[in-house]
Amino acid sequence: MGNRYGWRAVIVLVLLALGCRVGLAQIGPRYVIELEGAAQAAPTAPGRVQLAGKGLALIRFQGLTILTVGADADAYSAEAARRWPAADLLLVTPASSGRYGGVAPLASLGKLPVIVVEPVAAGLASAKSVLRPPQFYPMQTWDALHLRKGKTRLRVTALPGPPGSVNVAGFMLEVGNSWASYRLYVSCEPVGADAAGVLAQRLPGADLALLPDRNAPLLLALQRAAPPAAGAAARPAALTEAGHAFKAIKR
Repeated sequence: MGNRYGWRAVIVLVLLALGCRVGLAQIGPRYVIELEGAAQAAPTAPGRVQLAGKGLALIRFQGLTILTVGADADAYSAEAARRWPAADLLLVTPASSGRYGGVAPLASLGKLPVIVVEPVAAGLASAKSVLRPPQFYPMQTWDALHLRKGKTRLRVTALPGPPGSVNVAGFMLEVGNSWASYRLYVSCEPVGADAAGVLAQRLPGADLALLPDRNAPLLLALQRAAPPAAGAAARPAALTEAGHAFKAIKR
């Protein structure tokens, strides 16, 4: 009798352990990507975000390259996509003006990982006719993607807008290594100058925001920027080809 209850106890413990493992898996990132390659810069080397074409922003950090494009930007076309700079990951923010050509403009990108918002997933069937469609990663609010290339790590989290909103309003990109990181918010929605302060309050952990614009994305320094002059407010500035350098921060 004692052995029977002993075995039951062992079985219960095993089931509890398996349940814990399943629970941990469910709260982890939705996607995990491992890229080949090693860091091409010193661990303390700065990163840079720069203009790479109309509606295109290129983010580089220690061997990792991320390209962002708005689906309603002039650069979002099959012809323009062939001239896009090489990248390890593409982030496509949704169209806001209705000028959206589906995923067809991405057909020439091969197996490049592409992050899109979840509603776009309904249109991914059109990519099946492409010989080598990109690898799509549809995301909805609070989904996370973890990417690693050598010692460089990237975490992308899809965030909602103000309280009460359910759609993805932007993506938080945290790029860095094992001891420091930099947080750049890529907004899916235009943000007016008057709302800049509100955005900083809503994203207390972000260092910089990249705001959509048809020609040149806008940069907005958040809480780590130098305090503005009395009576002034932080205002977005157009991203340039020279770009903006940044350094990972110890967290």
